[in-house]
Amino acid sequence: SPKIFCIDKPPTVPVHPAGPFYANSLLMMVEAQEGLPPKSLIPCHRIDRATSGVLICTNMPSVASAVQRKISGGGKVKKLYLARVKVGNVCWYESTCVFFLCPQN
Repeated sequence: SPKIFCIDKPPTVPVHPAGPFYANSLLMMVEAQEGLPPKSLIPCHRIDRATSGVLICTNMPSVASAVQRKISGGGKVKKLYLARVKVGNVCWYESTCVFFLCPQN
């Protein structure tokens, strides 16, 4: 049955298994915790290793495609990135970065 997983990804943990992080990747850990077969989770968007945040995954390609369309089209879902600064002065301004995850027709 199709499921959607919203995973609280900590920083420094890679999403995909690779190299020394094979068993300690986010997808492998969640699959083991949830009793899912290896390589059954499909991330619906990117999130870098150094970035923390919510990662949306599913176990069905059709559901992943539907979620990706919601993220990439029409502004229905928006990502927000916050940076923490420990030292120095911050020049506050708002900026919008617009790009598409897939080609637009």
